[in-house]
Amino acid sequence: MKTKRLVLACSYLVGSMLSSASNAHDIYIWPDYFTLNSDKSTTVPVDITATHTTYRSDFSMPSEGVKIFGTDGKEIRYRGAFYKGARRSTFDLPVEGDGTVKLEYWRGPSYHSSYTIGKRDSLKRMRMNKTELMASIPEDAKNPETVRYMTIGMSYVTNNAPTEAVLTPKNEGVELVPVTHPADFVTGEDLTVRLLLDGKPIAEQDVTVELEGPQYREEPVALELKSDNNGDVNFSLDQGGRYMMKVIHSQPSHDPEADIARTRIYFAFEVIYE
Repeated sequence: MKTKRLVLACSYLVGSMLSSASNAHDIYIWPDYFTLNSDKSTTVPVDITATHTTYRSDFSMPSEGVKIFGTDGKEIRYRGAFYKGARRSTFDLPVEGDGTVKLEYWRGPSYHSSYTIGKRDSLKRMRMNKTELMASIPEDAKNPETVRYMTIGMSYVTNNAPTEAVLTPKNEGVELVPVTHPADFVTGEDLTVRLLLDGKPIAEQDVTVELEGPQYREEPVALELKSDNNGDVNFSLDQGGRYMMKVIHSQPSHDPEADIARTRIYFAFEVIYE
């Protein structure tokens, strides 16, 4: 697929991208600093929030979902003290030595069910799995469906020289893997990320990229992209700043408690001026 480069003046695409996710909030994890040049041990503040607006805090998240992977690619158990406020949670990430660290926040699985009923096919929604749904719905209910959600927020922090270990795919479930190193996301350059399902490319997957601060713009900045046959999403950004890449992938569920498995990934990154 030819690399797609646009001067960002597109209409806001959040509504169409998130319609399949019903009323669920996006879940973001982002550091105050995506890149550092520190020769001493330091810390980086990290925020976690659930929201509908890119880089704006609405609802804080509990600490259980935080995962940190060190420069060797292995999960690190230690993190700084965690504070859960009303609208956001935060902790100080210890940074020692050179290299790239990966931040993740996992939420789920959660089950959302629905059915239609009556002459007008009124839609009813509830948070329950397939067994609970079938035990509770009226006999005249139609179109019962249960969706199993997994939500993953992700970002990277690089100190001095970038390293590659945390970019190695695990080949399990749905993954968003940067091909271009996140520390090398600069304006005007061709950038690539890869989408995988159990290690195999996801083709024709819709992807949205949003610039921070849509509430301050008459026409919020967003790109609508699609992965190629290799699972690659190719793009270029002419405007520096913080961005959020959003992917919502659906497939038939292997879980007997759901009909559909839906994975939502939110990748926070920055683009610097060349």
